[in-house]
Amino acid sequence: MLRRKALKRIYLTTLVLFIMLVTFTFNSFKDNNNDQLQEVEFVSNLNTTHIYLLNKDNYLVSVDILIDKDKIENMAENIINNLSVNNRKYSNLKGLIPSNTKINNIEFKDKTLIVDFSKDLLKVSDKLEEKVVESIVYSLLEIDGVENIKIKIEGEDLEKLEKSNKNLPLLLNSSFGINKSYEINSLKDSMKIVLYYVFNDNDNSYYVPVTRYLNSKDDKVKIIIDSLKGNYYSNTNLSSYLSYKTDVKDFSLDDDILTITFSSLNNDNLEEVTYSLASSIFDSLDVKKVIFEMDNQIIDVKSKK
Repeated sequence: MLRRKALKRIYLTTLVLFIMLVTFTFNSFKDNNNDQLQEVEFVSNLNTTHIYLLNKDNYLVSVDILIDKDKIENMAENIINNLSVNNRKYSNLKGLIPSNTKINNIEFKDKTLIVDFSKDLLKVSDKLEEKVVESIVYSLLEIDGVENIKIKIEGEDLEKLEKSNKNLPLLLNSSFGINKSYEINSLKDSMKIVLYYVFNDNDNSYYVPVTRYLNSKDDKVKIIIDSLKGNYYSNTNLSSYLSYKTDVKDFSLDDDILTITFSSLNNDNLEEVTYSLASSIFDSLDVKKVIFEMDNQIIDVKSKK
């Protein structure tokens, strides 16, 4: 009798402990699962974008940052804050917007982002005035849906740079250029191309778009390929992923699709080569897609965002 009661107590105690263990395990799993879901949701609300900071050689270089997916105006404010001289997250790189600069207003209308700054924005040296504008314009153009930037100072359109007296278009876009290089000796056969070089700083590599104004009768695609095959941009610390040994067999443009056919290519850095080439082409020609081929096979495809 006593043994039966003792066994019954042991059974009941074991059953209660089992139920408690199952309940604890379920709740722990549920909490961990919720934490994971919240983490996934948090990550999904982040967006990678590029901003342009100044390196030690006075070139604006492309840097990746994470920002919240939000209203365009809020994303723009976040990007601008990262362009401040107070941004010291990257060694040997710096923002150009003076620390006292305030954003009076941001408005997005008809694909144009209108930003009204305080008058402190251009309190920089004459050599950096245009760089400040380039940095803002190219960084904000990374936002999907933004095609033009209008800069205001205390409610007035910024039409001229104070120190250099350089006139500015009312609507600023990629046609304004970045890291400009002038190699023009006449207005005849003049053209503009953009080349994506690389700046190496210790263990870090950054893309650097260079807008070149030059005289040439050659096809723009040929100039881009030949320029990047040079490996180094003359008299600078900028290099190219496209080896001088790379051989381009042919290229053809059909409507807005460009096909480039290689006869030889180092596949070790294929992604870097195709990215720098496609980015240069997208910024230089009216092309929507670049197809890269070799040995009668498509090896990569890049589309303009």
